[in-house]
Amino acid sequence: MSGSELARWVRDNRRSRGLTQPQLAEAVGVSHKTIFRAERGESLSAYTLDQLTRYFGSPLPKEKACTAGHFVLTIYSEYL
Repeated sequence: MSGSELARWVRDNRRSRGLTQPQLAEAVGVSHKTIFRAERGESLSAYTLDQLTRYFGSPLPKEKACTAGHFVLTIYSEYL
C-alpha cells in the first residue's frame, strides 16, 4: 500500500471518531509523533499497524496493482 493511502486511512478513521492525533495516540498506545508520521504517509512498524487496525476495527487499505513503469516477474516453481 502506498503511503498516501495509509495516511488517508488513518486520518479518515481518526476524524470519523472525532479524535485529535494525541487522543488517537493515547487510545492506540503509541506516541503522538507516530500518528503524525502515519498521517504523513511515512512507514510504520507492524506493531503500530496492528494496533491501528484493532482500534479502528477495519482492515488496512488493499494494495492496488501497479503496472505503469514497472514489470512483474513471475516464477513458476514447476520450471525451477
